[in-house]
Formats: sequence, C-alpha cells, structure tokens
Amino acid sequence: MHPRKKPYELILYEYLRIRRGLSSDENSKYRKLKKGYEGELLFDAYIDNLSCDYLSLTDLWFSHNNRFFQVDNILLMNNTIYMYEVKNFLGNYYYENEKLFIEPNQEVDDPLTQLKRSEALLRQLLKNLEFLNHVQAKVVFVNPEFTLLQAPRTSKIVLPSQLNRYFHKLQQAPTRLDISFHHLAEKLQSIRLEKSPYIQYPIYDYNQLKKGIPCRSCHKFFETVEGRTCICHYCGMREALHSAVLRAIEEFAFLFPDQRITTDRVSHWIHLSLPEKRIRYVLNKYYIQKGKNKGAYYVKKNNYT
Repeated sequence: MHPRKKPYELILYEYLRIRRGLSSDENSKYRKLKKGYEGELLFDAYIDNLSCDYLSLTDLWFSHNNRFFQVDNILLMNNTIYMYEVKNFLGNYYYENEKLFIEPNQEVDDPLTQLKRSEALLRQLLKNLEFLNHVQAKVVFVNPEFTLLQAPRTSKIVLPSQLNRYFHKLQQAPTRLDISFHHLAEKLQSIRLEKSPYIQYPIYDYNQLKKGIPCRSCHKFFETVEGRTCICHYCGMREALHSAVLRAIEEFAFLFPDQRITTDRVSHWIHLSLPEKRIRYVLNKYYIQKGKNKGAYYVKKNNYT
C-alpha cells in the first residue's frame, strides 16, 4: 500500500522549531513525536523485508461509536489481520503490580492497556464492515536499547531481540492473500481519518516566524544566491535555486493553508534578492495560475480541478 507519511503534527513542529523556536512543552511534544515516528520507520523496515503476499496499512486513525482510536500498523497477511502498537522506548523498564515503570521508579502508560482498547474497537469496526477474520494484536518494542524486566507472560509483546524470529516465523508458510483482504484494505483506507482528532495546534502567526529558506542540512538560513544555486555559508550545502524556492513555497502553504500563494508573498517569505521572474518560473512549473494581474494567485497542480 502507501508508504508511511510523516505525521502532520511532527512536520508542523519541525517548521516552527526552525522559524520561531519551541517552548519547553512544545519541545517535549516534538521529541516525543520524532521518537515515535523513528520507531515506526524501524518497524516498517521489517515489513518491507517480507517476501510473501501482504498488504500493510500505516498510521491509521478511526472513529467508531463516537470513539477515536489509532493503529500504528495493520498487516494483512496469511489471510489474517495483524495489528501492531509500535513503541520506541529506550532504557530499562519493568512491570510491578501490573503497572509499567521506567527505572528507577517512574510509572508510565502501559501500551498493553492501549492495545487492549484499540483491539476491541478494531474488532467492532471490522464486525460492522462484515469482516470477521481473526485479529492478532501485538505491542512491538523496536529499540535495540530497550530492556523489559519482569515482563508479563503474554504473547502480545514482541521484544527487540524477538523481531527477526517473529517475522521469519510469520512467513514460513505463506498463503496467497484472498481478494477480500484487498477489498478490506481499500475500505479501511477510505474511512480512515486524515489527522489525529487530538492534535492541539501550537499558536503562531506570520509576523513571528523568521523569513527565508532554511538549509536542508544544518537548518541555518540561506543568505545569498550564486547563479542558480543556493549555497549555505554555514555547512557548505548546495541546492538548486528552484528546489529551494519550491520547498519554501510548500512550507508556506503548509503553515498558512488559508492564505493565497502570490509572487509578492513568496518573495517576502523567502527573503532573498531574487527577480520576480525567477519566482514566477517556479510557480508556473509546479502551480497553476488563477486570476490575472494583481489578483493573480497560484494553486498546486495536483490539487487543481
């Protein structure tokens, strides 16, 4: 199916981190999102190495009976539905009195509890879709520097040291995926939510954001253009001018989706001494002009109807 997309919320914090900085709470949220996404990519690598017939759905949010729930990954394989809660925990953890702690003695949310809720809601959703195949739910710890002590004896936990064996066993007797699973994948994709319903957007406005084009390598801002190339004076990174301008336009569109994209706004946003014709060249290549003269603005080609 489709590869995992970087979460909308993580992209937002990445942009704000560079252009205005993050508060202490925002920085904690950013690190948590980044760590979670990195863990999901580690898990995806195991899926990508499967050599049998399967479908993989990633980062899914659903609503069922007015309750929202998330599934990090659904693997349709061997005519079975595997659902995974992926955790990128680092350090020493332990269970005590059916609660999960990180050493020395800080209690944390138990992913088994989260899995139980998500699994129950997914089963209910599948029943509504008249799809009654067996569901196997697992919490997968992907970080090789994670240790779990006094773990409960349950088949619902997959530890980092077990991942290779787990996936090897999973494809030992592969079965061709029934067409009904392809229909299920299409249906789940069609009813998934676009974003998490729990996103709490940080407050920001145009005036407080630093203008310019950040270097893709060190995130410092380009100061000059040499010919058709942007050269970072901090790390030496080189990038084609049209590529850098396009990145900046897409960032502006992401941060301010209700604002129209015009040559004047792009010129002010990128904060470089560029002739208007260069900006217009990039806009005309990747966007479609709407309106004329001073009222002209641009919409992305693949969004144009």
